[in-house]
Amino acid sequence: MIIQLEKPTLRRKDMDAVLQTMADEKIGPGALTSTFVSLLTQTMGKYPYVHALRDRFHALRFALMAIGVGEGSVVGTDVLSPRFYRDVLASLGAHIQLYDIDVGTGTVSFDALVGQELTALIICDHYGNIPPDRGWDSLGIPIIEDITESFGSSYGGMKAGDVGDIVVCAFEESCVVSTAGGAAVMTNDDGIGSLLASYIDPLHSVIALPSMNAALGVVQLQQLEKNLQKRRAIFDKYRYALMKSRHSMFGIRDLDFDTNGHGFVVVLDSKPSQAIQFALRYEVDTALAFDDTLIGDAIDRFDLFPNAIPCVTRGVRFPLYPFLGIQQILQIEKVISHLP
Repeated sequence: MIIQLEKPTLRRKDMDAVLQTMADEKIGPGALTSTFVSLLTQTMGKYPYVHALRDRFHALRFALMAIGVGEGSVVGTDVLSPRFYRDVLASLGAHIQLYDIDVGTGTVSFDALVGQELTALIICDHYGNIPPDRGWDSLGIPIIEDITESFGSSYGGMKAGDVGDIVVCAFEESCVVSTAGGAAVMTNDDGIGSLLASYIDPLHSVIALPSMNAALGVVQLQQLEKNLQKRRAIFDKYRYALMKSRHSMFGIRDLDFDTNGHGFVVVLDSKPSQAIQFALRYEVDTALAFDDTLIGDAIDRFDLFPNAIPCVTRGVRFPLYPFLGIQQILQIEKVISHLP
């Protein structure tokens, strides 16, 4: 049987919580939405202003509006960021400026941003990685940190979200916490928090996360640490398996990096089609890791994006979720250690 690439972390108690909201006939925004926001606030530990919304698009859009992005603004981000960023910015009349990644962290290159004149910066934390502990404030640019894929990660005293003036996090099917669709926008800045409330509160009934989704998120936040431990243990097994090969791991390679285990990406020293076929032969489903990015037709611009392009063309991701069995993990380890 093929080992699926992705599988939501859903247990019986998650399903029971959703069924209970249906039985109570309270599936729209309500008390459970507030409970989810409260738990999320406790989990993050530093954001007094938190809003749970129905989708990542609007969470990012409101975040951009709250830091002054509008017609004619220029917003920077890295080329591995998701393609929908461009659509969000276009909806505000803003333009996008693309940068290469830092090869050591997989996040946007700090050095490339020095001296840049931008209205704002979006840092997208790819596959559990987080930005380095650099002087981000010295850039003088308002920062949105998208921790959709890094929620729960930490490294060298830094946690996911520590760099952003405002933080966005989606809770999609494959995320470490899933509400089966939904997102949050949060900040600890009083001014930004006030602006967020002025945009979101009048629309609460139509854009807030429904209770049915929030019920799922509440249970998953309660189980977060247990699931993170399982993900991290699997990640470490994969990392050691990869050391037996000639290929490289995407992102932070320091053994002290406390990943959330959102995913495991290998940057191959060979054609990805060979590795994908090899894995499938041993019943392991894989896929290109960056198949929906902003790089577009700049895939041959090694002069601009020498660090990101190999990740796009040769980055392959492997199954990593808490429901993997011992034999399945061993099977994936063998594939990783023997990749062609």
